[in-house]
Amino acid sequence: MLFYQAGNHCWLCGKNCNSDKQWQQHITSEKHKERVFNSEDDQNCWQYRFPTGTFRVCERFLMGTCTEEELCKLAHGDEELKEWRDRREFLLMKLAKARKDHLIAPNDNDFGKYSFLLKDIK
Repeated sequence: MLFYQAGNHCWLCGKNCNSDKQWQQHITSEKHKERVFNSEDDQNCWQYRFPTGTFRVCERFLMGTCTEEELCKLAHGDEELKEWRDRREFLLMKLAKARKDHLIAPNDNDFGKYSFLLKDIK
């Protein structure tokens, strides 16, 4: 047995797996990874956009010339940047717990929109 969790049951998703292979397929699925990082409660505590992975304030926004609005990769102000950093810390804690609980394969570093968590920020 490699990564079985409590009798092949993923408590996070409510899914039972019958084999190692099925377990591996489950914990590497996009749907499962989304559950690791996201819950209904989390959505209510954030005010700003989801972090883009570029943790800097947009100079054009500060000058009033940013036209990208929601598509801009940079934070629109210090408050948004602070929330992005707080959110990153929160998501890193979720990732650490998921790894500890064997809900993420040890060598899996592909988390889609959450992959920015693995990058160093300045």
